[in-house]
Amino acid sequence: MNAVSSEREPALKKERQELDPPITFPYELDAFQKESIDALENGDSVLVSAHTSAGKTTVALYAIAKALREKKRVIYTSPIKALSNQKFREFSEKFDSVGLMTGDTTIKSDSDCLVMTTEILRSMLYRGTEMLREVGCVIFDEVHYMRDKSRGVVWEETIILLPEGCQYVFLSATIPNAREFSLWVENIHPTTKVHVIHTNYRPVPLQHYLYPAGAEGIYLIVDEKGKFRDDNFNKAMVSIGSDSNIPGAATGEGDRGHSASSPKSRGRSGTQPIMEIVKLVMDRNMYPVIVFSFAKSECERNALALSRLNFNNTEEDALVTEVFNNAMESLAEEDRKLPAIEHLLPLLKRGVGIHHSGLLPILKEVVEILFQAGLVKVLFSTETFSMGLNMPARTVVFTSVKKYDGEKNRYLTGGEYIQMSGRAGRRGLDRVGVVIAMVDEAVEPDTLKQLTGGGADVLLSSFHLTYNMVLNLLRVEDVDPEFMMKRSFAQFQRLSNKPALENTKSRLQADISKICVQNEEVLRQYTLCNTLITKRKKEINDVIRQPKYLKNWIQPGRFVRIVRDSDQACFGWGVCRSFAAKSAGSAPTDASAFTINVAVICKKIDPSNPVSITPCHVTEYTSVTADLYTLAFDFSDIECLSTLKANLPPQPDSEQGRALVVQTLSRLHREFGEDKIPRLSIAQMGVEDPQLEKLQNQVSNLEKQLEGNALYNNPTEELQAEYELYKQKAELEGQLEEVNRELVSMNKAVFSEELKQMMRVLRRLDYIDKENIILRKSRIACEITTTDENEILLTELLFKGVLNSMETEMIIALLSCLVNVHRMPDGFSLPQEFEQPLKELNEIVSRIATVCVESGLTQEKTAVDKVMPSLMEVTYLWAKGAKFIDLVSKTTAYEGDIVRMMRRLEEMLRQLASAARSPAIGSMELHDKFIKGIQLIKRDIVFASSLYL
Repeated sequence: MNAVSSEREPALKKERQELDPPITFPYELDAFQKESIDALENGDSVLVSAHTSAGKTTVALYAIAKALREKKRVIYTSPIKALSNQKFREFSEKFDSVGLMTGDTTIKSDSDCLVMTTEILRSMLYRGTEMLREVGCVIFDEVHYMRDKSRGVVWEETIILLPEGCQYVFLSATIPNAREFSLWVENIHPTTKVHVIHTNYRPVPLQHYLYPAGAEGIYLIVDEKGKFRDDNFNKAMVSIGSDSNIPGAATGEGDRGHSASSPKSRGRSGTQPIMEIVKLVMDRNMYPVIVFSFAKSECERNALALSRLNFNNTEEDALVTEVFNNAMESLAEEDRKLPAIEHLLPLLKRGVGIHHSGLLPILKEVVEILFQAGLVKVLFSTETFSMGLNMPARTVVFTSVKKYDGEKNRYLTGGEYIQMSGRAGRRGLDRVGVVIAMVDEAVEPDTLKQLTGGGADVLLSSFHLTYNMVLNLLRVEDVDPEFMMKRSFAQFQRLSNKPALENTKSRLQADISKICVQNEEVLRQYTLCNTLITKRKKEINDVIRQPKYLKNWIQPGRFVRIVRDSDQACFGWGVCRSFAAKSAGSAPTDASAFTINVAVICKKIDPSNPVSITPCHVTEYTSVTADLYTLAFDFSDIECLSTLKANLPPQPDSEQGRALVVQTLSRLHREFGEDKIPRLSIAQMGVEDPQLEKLQNQVSNLEKQLEGNALYNNPTEELQAEYELYKQKAELEGQLEEVNRELVSMNKAVFSEELKQMMRVLRRLDYIDKENIILRKSRIACEITTTDENEILLTELLFKGVLNSMETEMIIALLSCLVNVHRMPDGFSLPQEFEQPLKELNEIVSRIATVCVESGLTQEKTAVDKVMPSLMEVTYLWAKGAKFIDLVSKTTAYEGDIVRMMRRLEEMLRQLASAARSPAIGSMELHDKFIKGIQLIKRDIVFASSLYL
């Protein structure tokens, strides 16, 4: 059923104008499309929230045609350049005057319909570009991308700065709080009416299957009507069995409190399950199929596993070769011999494709073209393929229902699953779309119900302040940073919680008034003393656990008791393996700057979720349920050290070695008991700290006060009952205090404290004066938008003259550190010639970091962690004229990552060239170096034109 809800009451209906429609479509429009067009013809704006492939682009096409009919300009924005390129090609086939602006490509920028990235539109709004006065409609595609942590803020800035008097069209995947979003837009643009047009309609219904490890087939768990099939789910779980092909967990040194297995090593064992599922899909004619994985390496490994299978006939093979060779014809001959290119063609000829961000852009595009043409039957992709690109398949396969998100291995959210599974089912071709999830462990039925039918993710604001934003707002008349903060979606969502908080406050006050406690002062003193004693003992431990005291006593074999500081998880007694500073120059007083590797007993680690570690007491140990793992902990996790040491076996990581260590720990507990294992005293450790005696005296005095308390020395039943009441009241009072704090903070703009701190930084670095008037440096920082909030660092580089005497090639190499996202691999080192430039850059970074910290900002607001020198040498060689094939052998980075970095670098160099020639700097010498830098890097495969242009 095509269920459409328009959430504006009363829904505005209007007879069609006598004018002919600005565009007609060769198909019958769905109800939500007609509803959207009615709203647009009324002069209102729309938020269209619908599933992938439901037909949202039809609404965009109509909005473009209507604006052009009215002799107005229209802007279409998208979150990614690839989608902008595709839409430029699509719109150019339907309209005469279409242009493209994506930072690295500008085509017919004076056109009536302009396709651009949201960042470009943001820059135009801050500059007050004259052309914006002629805009009648702005279309935001994939507006749910606003939840992106790093770039989502760009959407908020842009929507807030949009000109009044034009129509807005927001296209989004399904979002449950669409009405909240529309109310926010109406709030910041009072003359605008936004119709929320939402449909759950899927042109092609989906069937959801499970493919358990070791099973011979797939199990239908949700049919096309959305009914969960419990019987089939139970059969699937039974078929997993206890002998499923799951790899054993790694042991050895790892991340803090984690096992040593890395995210890249996780997942299913081998590629056999992939071969089996693909064969099943092909045998049942359920292709084309998209196989989603959550690692680039897994995509490639799975694709290569099918290298002996052929899904294309002779004619299709020849056609693939023709399309591929035509696409590569624009490349230089040596670039056509790149391994990445030569290795992909044989796969494509067999109907197998790969798509992920590490591929060369031209290869991604040729894969997309072949997939759309039906010449790629099996596509292995990461989740980036689910963003915007109109490329449905008949079947979607998930290699796992879990993903590693940079912090933990977790189940997919309902929104993530919906976005990717929505690729299944081709309108007009398939009766149903098929979604198959591969699982290698038992899954709770509620988890799968939440995935398949739990609904989309709520759209939450990702607003945060950037220096570029703050300086641009200080530069523009009649607005300031407070203007942006008060109008942000974050502030709107915050205030929307106020009525609920007021109700909570009233309830808490009523509950507190009902509790009458006798002897309240006695009980309050008892609680206060206990709280202070616990606090002072922790401070004593903090002194003792300083590395300068612990280092002399931590040797391999020393018994160590671990209580993890972050969550108080008790790992009990373990055996020290080694320790190390996290980085050179770590402070000898900072317990979090050193790690100790300790062999501890834990319950067996689930290989599909190796970050989920559960301690196991030695008395509960069995070889079936537990094992010995060497984990990395901070020094702050050490509760105490024993005077005793164990003799470690020669191979402590072997099965026999681990068993011997477990026996040693068991014997230790049998002989002494958990609490009587001999511990190193403060005196034995030689701790000398002026604070220590003071803290110990405070503990002693507090304990004496406690001894004089009635509840401590005479705990009658009545007094204990009163104490329970007191604790209830104190808990409620604490909640009330928190609610009052939140209500007070709601009256301030979001991030108001952070803004004050950032303004302090800007004053100290001479970007603004005491009156918040922007100075010379600010005019430069406002123009730099290509880095991840490194505009201050780049501006400092220019003004401190670091680049003045540097050769152009070295300048380019140094600047690559600010647009590179490829982290340094283990054992990475740079040739000596790069050390001095990098040192000068890091000195500026340290100076900015110091000012930020002194101004009250955390390290997150600095560039410290964003200097990535891993591609410095590669960039330098490229600028010196090296061939791309020579670069690939010098780095572990994917080719696509190198290209993306170089293209961002070219955009940065253009901005820096403009800055250098501006009155604020006035250096034509620097300007010429930056222009020369562009000429040096802008060549060959790195800047190959898009196939869509």
